[in-house]
This record gives sequence, structure tokens and C-alpha cells, in this order.
Amino acid sequence: MNSIEILKDKIKKKATLMQIGGFRPDNDLLASWFGRVNFCLPGEDWPTCNGMPMYALCQINLTQLPYVPESLNDLEFLVVFISPNEYPNNDTNGVNWCLRAYKKIEDLVPLKQIVTSSTIKEFQMRGIVIDEDYPCWEDFSDITLQDNLLELTDELEEYYWDNLENVSGFKIGGWPTLIQSEIYWAPYNQHPAKPEYIFQIDSTGKGNWMWGDNGVGYFGRGTKEGHEDEWTIEWQCY
Repeated sequence: MNSIEILKDKIKKKATLMQIGGFRPDNDLLASWFGRVNFCLPGEDWPTCNGMPMYALCQINLTQLPYVPESLNDLEFLVVFISPNEYPNNDTNGVNWCLRAYKKIEDLVPLKQIVTSSTIKEFQMRGIVIDEDYPCWEDFSDITLQDNLLELTDELEEYYWDNLENVSGFKIGGWPTLIQSEIYWAPYNQHPAKPEYIFQIDSTGKGNWMWGDNGVGYFGRGTKEGHEDEWTIEWQCY
């Protein structure tokens, strides 16, 4: 195995790609859904932003996915809401967006549904395993330079574009699909929780959801001790 193949093997990651509709749904309320959130903890209400109910963006049943990254092994269920008025801009969880992470599905109860002005379309989702996902060029070049794995030669760049694919879409794990640059968590990449990328939600015409101009939303989880339950969001668009 030559040095380029060693690098390829070292940086590849598995992921679960969420298929939004396109199959016969069984309407299981505990399944993964786009545009719909069905459950919460006792005592939780539908989240609001500036007095307006947020939009249900998705719920993810991690126990039903073919692959879950190690960083989510302590959780079973995720839900995401988004502001009806503006996109998040380095906002803390609960301001212009809301992510709720649950350790046990058995603790959940039905969330009382309310009427919002959301035009996001509801689809049941299912997971498809991706065995090999590779970083976009911005992350790839940073990794290569920082770790001194290989010199960034024309040969390596050509090999990258010909052989290493980053899978786009609604994706759990893997590498983020970058549009403008590597992800900078909070201004100047100095977030106190030291978050790392966990999953992404892509724009989807089918689900009638867009991050700006066909962008991608990235969700990170804190890695610093004491901040493991802190979630962050960033997004990029064209």
C-alpha cells in the first residue's frame, strides 16, 4: 500500500445518508421524519422564537439507523426545530434554532402538535449506510498539511479529485459537505465547547427547505469536558 492509499484509508469515515421519502412509509411516529417532530420529554412544550412557534425541521431515531458515529452512542433520539423568521447566526441552542437530544426513547411522550406557518413538507426518512465518505478539499488540505501526512503535490490533488468523494445530503456522521470553507464554530473558531461536526442537513427541494441559496446546515457537539451536551450550529450557502 503506497502513501496515498494509506492516507485514503486513514481519513475515510462511515456515515448514514437519510433518504427523504421515495419509499412506502409505514407512518411509524417514532421513525425518522423530515418536517415533523412527534415526541418530547414530559413537561416540554413546542419551542418558540420571539413569541412565534418554530418550524419542525426533523426528528432522527438513532436506534433505527444502519450506522451511528461513536459521538452519538449515548443518545437515541434527536429533534431539530428552526426559526420561522431568520437563520441562526452563532446563536446558542434555543435562539433561532432548537436541538433536543434524548438518551432514551422510552422516556418520551407525544409532543402536542400546533399549527405553524411552515411550508416544510413532511416525509418519513430511512437511513442508507455510506461505507466511505471523504472530506471536501478544504478539510483534506488542512488535514494533510497539519498532520504532515503528505506533501500537497499536483499528483495528490489530481488523485483527490479523481478518487475521493464527499457524499452530500442529509447525513449523520461522515465528513461535512463544505460550500465556502471549513466550518468555523462561532466567531474566529473559538467556541468554548470545542464542538466537532456530528451531522448535516442539506437543502432539499423535495422537502421544501433551503439554507439561503442551496446551502447546508452543520450541527456540532461539544467535546470539552463539561460541555458534551452543548450543541452548536453553522451553515453555508452559495
